[in-house]
Amino acid sequence: MKDIIENRSRIGLSAKLKLAGLTVRENGLLWSVLMGAYYASSGVAEASFHKAAALRTKHNLPGMNSKSANKLIWDHWDWNALGDEWTPSPEWKASVVRTFMDPLFTKRSVILEIGPGAGRWTEYLLDRCDRLIGIDISETCVRECEHRFQNRLHASFAVGNGEDLPTIESGSIDGVWSFDVFVHINKAQFNSYVAEFARVLKPGGVGLLHHGSSGGTLGGWRSDVTTSDVSAFLRSHGLLLERQVQDWEDDGQTFEAGLYQDTITCFRKA
Repeated sequence: MKDIIENRSRIGLSAKLKLAGLTVRENGLLWSVLMGAYYASSGVAEASFHKAAALRTKHNLPGMNSKSANKLIWDHWDWNALGDEWTPSPEWKASVVRTFMDPLFTKRSVILEIGPGAGRWTEYLLDRCDRLIGIDISETCVRECEHRFQNRLHASFAVGNGEDLPTIESGSIDGVWSFDVFVHINKAQFNSYVAEFARVLKPGGVGLLHHGSSGGTLGGWRSDVTTSDVSAFLRSHGLLLERQVQDWEDDGQTFEAGLYQDTITCFRKA
């Protein structure tokens, strides 16, 4: 929609008026009124979004990504789709597993998953580890995972506070995984988590974070974090940046990290 709205400025007012008259003649009044309402409301929506984004930056507002907002949202989310409402295609999901998950973990890994939701990625992680610990800010998600994976005895789930990991022992984790979670976590909490990853990872431990790239300017309910912010967080806590991608090639196809030019960051503890 953003490109369509921006392109409207390329047509002058007189041409727009002529186009409106032509549209009524060719399509009738009702269709034309409905489309006019669409164009007007989309323009207002775009202007409102940019104004809200500017206020958020100016006053350091949390937007929709505070810890309390995240807890409320995900406690009341309809999890019947098990999180796959964010999966563009089965081929995309298989490629994420093949391209990013498989190279990171082994059957002997102890994996920490931040924000398992309803277990969208957990079901794959469980086949690639010796033990899995899932931490989620939502009690609903923890209950869902405990029920869904009740027969997977090497999995445990707990409610977290949305910024640190006080129940995880230092140097006890081989790998961290989090997808479609840090896109909703603001800078202060994001940085706090990265500090915790540096603490809980074993030497040589690895991690993958899926996050926003532009501080929320592209929409999608994203946090105020940018790709460069994430790089800085990792450096400041002594973690090594290994890979950052917004898209990748696999089996002759190009896949994108997310719907809003999101980024996948892979890192390692020295």
